[in-house]
Amino acid sequence: MNYDDLLKGTEITGKSEIPPRPGEAPFATEIYYKKDDLFYGKLHVRKLNNAMYLSVISKIPFNWKQLVGDMKFSGTMVDSAGGLLWLKESEKTLAQDLAYIEQYLTDMKNKDAKNKDSKK
Repeated sequence: MNYDDLLKGTEITGKSEIPPRPGEAPFATEIYYKKDDLFYGKLHVRKLNNAMYLSVISKIPFNWKQLVGDMKFSGTMVDSAGGLLWLKESEKTLAQDLAYIEQYLTDMKNKDAKNKDSKK
């Protein structure tokens, strides 16, 4: 699996093989990524069935849990808490969700900047 293609548009910062317990064979690969100054996280890919889980941590402080109800992901939201979001993805949905999250956070960042400028 080509992780550069899956995470196109992000910077891959590392990769780890994840065993269920130390000394055992890896059951998953985790690819760490970041997107500019907006967000970072990891893509967790299970070896048995290629199931993919994307963690997203925003660099903009807010609580995902309060916003995900209005968001439209191509993948499936698994969990959200504080600044952490987990999505179940596929090769078909991953790029769409990364682009959606980038646009969402860019809009949020620009809106915050405008609000700060108008208060001066």
